[in-house]
Amino acid sequence: MSSEIDVAATLATLRAEVRTQRAALPAAEPTPAERELQRLVEELEYTRVVSAHWPLEGRNLLEQAIALVNKVVRRYLRWYINPIVEQQNAFNDTATLAIRLLVAENAALRAEIAELRAQLQQSPPSS
Repeated sequence: MSSEIDVAATLATLRAEVRTQRAALPAAEPTPAERELQRLVEELEYTRVVSAHWPLEGRNLLEQAIALVNKVVRRYLRWYINPIVEQQNAFNDTATLAIRLLVAENAALRAEIAELRAQLQQSPPSS
């Protein structure tokens, strides 16, 4: 008795069935917490970069003089301030990436949970 199993055909059939079942699953609506999380991730991108060089301007003569003094002081303290700003920006980049990866992983886990729940609902109870 030599009955060979066509592994490629079986795998293709299984993959097609999985695709069909996934397409039939309802799309998981994001929860309010997930929407807020996504909004915060977008806001995080806007505030990620710190600049040590804000524009210094003055509207009148006194404010222009103060701005000039601040520019001179800033230039002489650049050696002290720039490394701190660079460290902060490096940390912000790493933290932003980590948070983005955690959000993506959370979404993937939610999708997997929704898929498993759908499979539980479709399978008959075994008693």
